[in-house]
Amino acid sequence: MSATQPMHDGFLRLPLDAILSTRLIHIVSALDDEDRADPPACGRPTSITGYTEWASVSQPYVSLGWDWRIEASGGEVSCVRVGLPRSNVMLVDAAARDYGWDKNLQILATVVDAMAWTEPTCRAVSERYG
Repeated sequence: MSATQPMHDGFLRLPLDAILSTRLIHIVSALDDEDRADPPACGRPTSITGYTEWASVSQPYVSLGWDWRIEASGGEVSCVRVGLPRSNVMLVDAAARDYGWDKNLQILATVVDAMAWTEPTCRAVSERYG
């Protein structure tokens, strides 16, 4: 079985350079459902959070999703990644050994942070909820 075919555990095993050279496109972004059981009280801080999912359109078929939050700082509003991403990718080293789950997610988080994801995500949310 090649590195680009999912193994029995469902992971797509790829070296880091393969994920870096894979073109990912925006699939969906949305706001998280508000917790209706605990509505915000007057004057209580709230946050706007959501999720986004990106995928490749050609082999290897990569899926990469993560949560985000809207933050305001210095008069600017932006989306920032929250937590670690979710993916079907398990990164492997030159000897085809898994990086391990924690290291894998940490490195995928740096991949996400290097992507130009905030504008397409904000646009999609704005169009959906406008």
